[in-house]
Amino acid sequence: MQQRFALLRFLTLRTLLLVAVAVVLWAVGLRGAPALLLALLISSVVSVFVLSSSRDAVSASLEGRVSRMRHRIDEAASSEDE
Repeated sequence: MQQRFALLRFLTLRTLLLVAVAVVLWAVGLRGAPALLLALLISSVVSVFVLSSSRDAVSASLEGRVSRMRHRIDEAASSEDE
C-alpha cells in the first residue's frame, strides 16, 4: 500500500518544498518571476538531498509496475505461441 502512493507522496513533498522556499524568498523581499525561478532552482537542489528516500521509493514502485507488466506481456505471448 505504501508503494501505491509513493509518487503522490514525493510530488506532495516536492511541492511543499517549493512553496516553503518561495515563502522564504518572499519574506526576504524577493518577488515576481526572479523569485519563482530562484525558488525552483533552490528547491530542486535541496530535494536531491532531502527527498532521496522518497525518490527511491517512487523508483522501486515504478520498477515493480514495469516488471509486473512485462511478466503479463510475456505470459500472453507464450500463451499465444501454444
